[in-house]
Amino acid sequence: MSLFGEVLKQLLEFSNIKMYVAAQAVGYDVSYISKWCNKDYLPGSKSSSHVNRELSRLISEDIISQNDLEEFNTCFQQQAEKKTLASVIYAMLQDAYTKSANDDKGQKKISSAKEEISQTQKQCPVQVMTHSSDIHRFFVQGLQKSPDTNGVCSQTEKTNEKTNEPLEVLCTLDFNYILKKVIAEPVFPEDRPIHLKIVIQEDHLYEDKMTLFPKLFFFLSLHSKINITLYSNKNVSHSNLILVKGQFASFYAQDNKGRILSLVKISDPEKVQQLYGKLLPMFNRSKVIFQVTDPYDLHRKGYRTDFYSRDHFQILLSRGFEYLLPRECWEPIAESARKTYNNEHAAVLVRRLQITWEEIFEHGSIDFFVLKTAVIRYIETGEVIFTDIVHRLTPLQRKKHIQNILEITKKNPKIVFYMIDDEKFPVKNKFAYMSIFSNRYKAFIKNPNRYHCNQGPFFYSIRSTAFISNMTGYFDQLKNSPACTRYGHKELNDFYHKYAALINRMIDL
Repeated sequence: MSLFGEVLKQLLEFSNIKMYVAAQAVGYDVSYISKWCNKDYLPGSKSSSHVNRELSRLISEDIISQNDLEEFNTCFQQQAEKKTLASVIYAMLQDAYTKSANDDKGQKKISSAKEEISQTQKQCPVQVMTHSSDIHRFFVQGLQKSPDTNGVCSQTEKTNEKTNEPLEVLCTLDFNYILKKVIAEPVFPEDRPIHLKIVIQEDHLYEDKMTLFPKLFFFLSLHSKINITLYSNKNVSHSNLILVKGQFASFYAQDNKGRILSLVKISDPEKVQQLYGKLLPMFNRSKVIFQVTDPYDLHRKGYRTDFYSRDHFQILLSRGFEYLLPRECWEPIAESARKTYNNEHAAVLVRRLQITWEEIFEHGSIDFFVLKTAVIRYIETGEVIFTDIVHRLTPLQRKKHIQNILEITKKNPKIVFYMIDDEKFPVKNKFAYMSIFSNRYKAFIKNPNRYHCNQGPFFYSIRSTAFISNMTGYFDQLKNSPACTRYGHKELNDFYHKYAALINRMIDL
């Protein structure tokens, strides 16, 4: 791919502009845009200025409309303003086009040179990356299957493939930089389990929690099949190392804004193993902020019972609504645990929680945060995930559930709902689709997607009291955001009676 193609592809991916939209803007068939982005083709010299000007106009308008100017400057290391953005992008495209066009060796020699470089890289276990496009490509493609120095899979990798052993990634890069998009968001392979250990500078996370907390939840949701353990970066802050066990290790250099200036990638199996042996103990000695927890660990020693023994709950539900159920729903859920899951322990847990929750609902203080799209989906499907049991309520049970919610909130005004209109969020930053449970002292995160696939964690247990405290502050402030609407009993009752006919028709469909 030419340099022009790389720059154009990065700009289109950043702005989320489809190739056919770009084609319409410049008056070319979409196949030309594809060839410019993915092959060594270039626009004609006479038309290049017009093409680049129209593309820069299209891309700049999209970036400004999406309020992504700051992210653009960070990602592409520019200092553009709204008035100058189109000119900056035009200059980027023109500069890349000129460099590509001035290669007098022609397309065949370019291909030959690429092949020669590829062969050299296979023979040399060390690669140095200094160009921003190479560094960007490393994060987008670097965690995919890596060849060994002879151009074939390493023995470790072959073993991993046979046993489906998880791919273990150790990353000392401050997670804040990924959340802020200071660097490209990494792309992980989807054909094997991933265990990612990564660090974060807590002070920076908490100082900007209203921005970074939702981005953190977005990341967990978008990568719900990856097992992530988050550590404090105090023990490893100067290591500057990204390591994939059995594949490669990369040292990086950053500027004062966190942007990566260069990467040195080492593929020598022996060296990678030595570095792994040094780095892993540093992670093991670090403070854990949150980590993967399976259902057994969550039940063991009465964690759930202890969690619900407190008060002042904050609960965000992203898949169904399993609370405030009428008594008619409890036994069918216990029966699902026995028959569908062959899990008598879960059936017993359902009955225990029934007693515990009824006490909480009578006197407790609970802020329920619910996503608008999740409520609509629940009304239509009736699906809830009760502890670890996926269960569908019948239409009649859903109607009784709604009536029970109205009755309980009338008796206990300390139960309040906050409806989050997640449709107001940009498509590329959808609100978290993890469920979050907190009583301001203990907290855990539930991954509903795990119950519909065989990869990823069921739960994350939050180990840091500072994280829980700041997460509590985040939800307290979220109540006043434009995307959030408060519903006490009166508001719930008024809303239901206004839309009762529509809601019941949706349930009966």
